[in-house]
Formats: sequence, C-alpha cells, structure tokens
Amino acid sequence: MGVFDVLKSKDGRELPFDPAVLSREYSIDIQAEVVHSMLDYDEKRDADEAVYRILNTEEIIELRGIFEELECHQSICPLLTDDQSNYIGVYYTGPLEGKVCFLNHEETNLSPGFRSMERFITKILQDPAAEWDELQHDYPALTDHDDESQQDIKVIADLDNLIMQENLDEDAKQQLIFSKLAIMPCSRMEHICEYLLADDMYVQEKAIEMIRKRKYTPAAGHLFEVAKNGMHNGKVSAILALKEFKTAESKQLLKELKTVLPASYMMYMN
Repeated sequence: MGVFDVLKSKDGRELPFDPAVLSREYSIDIQAEVVHSMLDYDEKRDADEAVYRILNTEEIIELRGIFEELECHQSICPLLTDDQSNYIGVYYTGPLEGKVCFLNHEETNLSPGFRSMERFITKILQDPAAEWDELQHDYPALTDHDDESQQDIKVIADLDNLIMQENLDEDAKQQLIFSKLAIMPCSRMEHICEYLLADDMYVQEKAIEMIRKRKYTPAAGHLFEVAKNGMHNGKVSAILALKEFKTAESKQLLKELKTVLPASYMMYMN
C-alpha cells in the first residue's frame, strides 16, 4: 500500500508523479486507492475544461519541502493544482489518512472536504469546471449515515488524542480542531457547541459555521450568548446564524440583541 512500480491508466498513460519515488526517497506513502483514482482522473479529464491538473514529482517534492516547516501541513501531500497557487491535498498519514482537503493560498483551513480521493474525483469529473467551493462536499455532512458516522467518531477520538498533546503547535492544534468540527456527525452537534466557548476566535467562528450550515436551531441560546459576549468574528457569525434560523426563538433573541449590542452591529441584523 504505497510502494508502487509502474502504474498506468487503461490507455497506457503514466501519472505525472511517481508514487514509488515519493515512497522510497521521501517516505510519502500514497494509498493505492488514491493512485488509482488519480489514474482515473488523468484518463478521463478534459484538459481544456478541467480546473485541476495533476502535479508532477518535482512539484510535489518542492511543496513538501515547504510543508515540512509547517507542523499542521506535515500529514498532507498535494496532488493537484488549479495553477493559481491553490492545491488539492490528501492526508497520507495520521487519523485523517485518505481524506482530501483544499490548500488555499489566502486562508489556511485544512479540514477535509471529502472522505476519499475517489469521492473527490467522482465529483470533479461530473463538473470539471467547478472550483473547490462550488462542489458538494462530503464534509460537513448534512445528514448522518450510520457506517460513515461511526468511522468519523473513531477518527474524532484519535484527533482528540492529538489535540490534548502537550507542546502542540498552536496552528496545528487549531487545524486539528477545524477537522474535528468538520467531520462531527449531526447526531453529536452538542460537542460542536462546546467550542462556542473557545478562546480562539477562529475556532469559535468555525463552530458557528458548522451550526449555521446544519441549521442546528437548538443552539440558538448559545449563539445569543456568543453574540453578546463573544469575540468580534463570533458575534457577527452568531447574528447571521440566528437570522438564518427564522424560528420564533431566534427572532426574539435578535430583538433582544438589538437592545444590548453597539450600533456597529445593527448592519448585520437588518
């Protein structure tokens, strides 16, 4: 699983990168399932229409050299690019192994969007001109599927073990929490609510984003408290989530917020 000789697509083409070289010389072991998905993409993609192209070995090695200096990136191998300094990466080791994330040059959010490279490739072959944000992702899931949810719960337990490590780099910790929030099953939304009290503004904001996407209306009271007492990003996100809920409770809470928040926040309530 990860050491390959020569793999070719059905029409005889080889991948631009060599999995055997990555494994032998750089200890980057790409799963066989990932390689086969990449071969499938290389065979079926329309180069004139597709947003993403597959990186070659030299490009991967160069990027991995940069990633080695960033603890939060060390489990990720970039495999595709849009040639706009953005990359599609696969976790090749650790709890998130096999999952696919987006490496955005403007914003760091390494939480997985797809369960596997196969799922990602299926999506972009259906809509090759679509960019990452335009695709329907596996994460965060809007409904639970028993087998997948159980798998995710096991991954979350492993992520928690890493998050609790002493001397963990703060950026790495933040990204692990982002991933935990993204893959949290719908049935465990109360665990996302726990992060509404985070002292990291971006973690607080990410937790609200998950609640908002899933329209988890039982969190309305928690969002009200964040809107009153949270950090700026959290306040704004909480207000927007309450607006989207459109329940009698959320409407009443917004009315109360108008009486306690500074005038600078009124623009988000109207």
